Amino acid sequence: MVDRGERDASCAVHRVGRPISFSGYVDDFDQGVSAIQFSLDDGATWTSYDTDGAVIDKGVNWHFDYTPTRPGRYVLKARAVDKRGVASVLVSRFAFEVLP
Repeated sequence: MVDRGERDASCAVHRVGRPISFSGYVDDFDQGVSAIQFSLDDGATWTSYDTDGAVIDKGVNWHFDYTPTRPGRYVLKARAVDKRGVASVLVSRFAFEVLP
């Protein structure tokens, strides 16, 4: 799987209660992408979002908004899952800090 992502760099300082935008692109040339998964606990748990309508020969552009509820340093992980249910070993990481 091919995966690339980026964080919204328009705001250098992130604040509690204000959304942060993340986006990326993923492609699985053999199987197709069935879901994008996100984790904020270093991969201990993953939240899955289906990519309804994705087909094998096309990639998926994804967008995820996260609104932090407390200050701190975070790492959002994102990965793709193919049509067989296999999670990608390629994981995008987005490190960010949230102030009060």
